[in-house]
Amino acid sequence: MTAMRPLGFRDYIRSNGFHTVYLLKPVQGAPVKIGISEDPLRRIATIQASHFDELVFHRFWWLPGLAVAARIESAFKSSFSPYNIRGEWFDMKPQTAEEQVEAAIKGLNIWSLTQSEMECLFEDWMYKKWDLPRHAPSPIAGTPPRKDEPWQRPPKRAREPYKPQCPWGHRKPSA
Repeated sequence: MTAMRPLGFRDYIRSNGFHTVYLLKPVQGAPVKIGISEDPLRRIATIQASHFDELVFHRFWWLPGLAVAARIESAFKSSFSPYNIRGEWFDMKPQTAEEQVEAAIKGLNIWSLTQSEMECLFEDWMYKKWDLPRHAPSPIAGTPPRKDEPWQRPPKRAREPYKPQCPWGHRKPSA
């Protein structure tokens, strides 16, 4: 199950043209998938449905439009084509991929936002939209903006598979 977005968040993203460049990885760490999406949480849920291993975000960046995100993704793919496994999956350490994306963002001289920064921006927009004073309770229904990023949260423990107990296992067989 993916985390829920605040009500109206997707509409805000769409109306302002934001897109993300994301890096996905299996829980073990490699390989890495790069991609672009308007809604990374929805995208990971779609990919996870057809992937045998549990996937997590290594990192994602909110960027000012699809063209910028596509340019960064394209530069990454061409730079690391020798490491390409298939499609958008690359056999490399997630840290190396992150450094490359960060360098591409700096090289284009553009801004990027983290998820918590984006949610704070959305909350400010909601205050202005509804003409609320700053001391009023948050207009965001549900969860307030987060203080941490999805990739900073501790990984979930793998759950133990169900092991049915034998109903007569506690008795010794009669001799």
